[in-house]
Amino acid sequence: MLLRTLILLLLLLGSWVCAQRLAVIGDWGAASPHRPKVAQAMRETHEQRPFDGLLTLGDNFYPRGEPVQAFLDELPRVRIYPAFGNHDVPALGAQLKLFGVERPYYSFRLGALEVFVVYSEGFDPAQRSWLEAALRASRAPWKVLALHRPLYSSGLHGGSRSLRSALEPLLLRYGVRLVLAGHDHDYERLEARGITHVVCGGGGAYLRGFLKAVPQSQVRAVAAHFGVLEASDERLTFTAVAPEKEVLDTFTLKR
Repeated sequence: MLLRTLILLLLLLGSWVCAQRLAVIGDWGAASPHRPKVAQAMRETHEQRPFDGLLTLGDNFYPRGEPVQAFLDELPRVRIYPAFGNHDVPALGAQLKLFGVERPYYSFRLGALEVFVVYSEGFDPAQRSWLEAALRASRAPWKVLALHRPLYSSGLHGGSRSLRSALEPLLLRYGVRLVLAGHDHDYERLEARGITHVVCGGGGAYLRGFLKAVPQSQVRAVAAHFGVLEASDERLTFTAVAPEKEVLDTFTLKR
């Protein structure tokens, strides 16, 4: 009995060690009181258990996308994987160079997790063809879509019907279980057609309240926050954390 318990603990520890961890922030590059508090909480979390990278969900720098080094210096010292939003468009070329990506849509793989970053400010047929080919070719246990504009949202901007129409068939066809977005300055978790959608837009910009909750909405909070995404072969866990380390929401998807 003791031997079986020890083996189980070792297996659980191995799964924990092998899990990949991404910090997630959206709408963060603004000179507000929230931004440095969220950044400090992320750094402290990184010191306790390191992140393997940091995923942004767009609107990286306000108001017109020009990079601000002081904002970057506040973040944990990890590789940044950016999505790009409407405020980033005027200085998109400068941001692509800064973050070392060739174009505003791409994918990256970390262990069991593959993230497909979509450019929601210009989702054209060429990008759709790229996304479908990349999703079809992926062998990752977990496929996650990241973009700026949400497909579903109860926030001020709401969900994008055009993006939902273009993207949702691909997500269903190729087994994408999680969509991460920003744009609305709040936190919301929604469930639609077997896919979990998270609006993680409280990384630093001024917060906004909700309009009427859409039917897909499960959890809502008007609070500054960042996310922690953890992926192992069997589980995908997302946790939304306020600067005071309060957990706003957490959920786990299983294969």
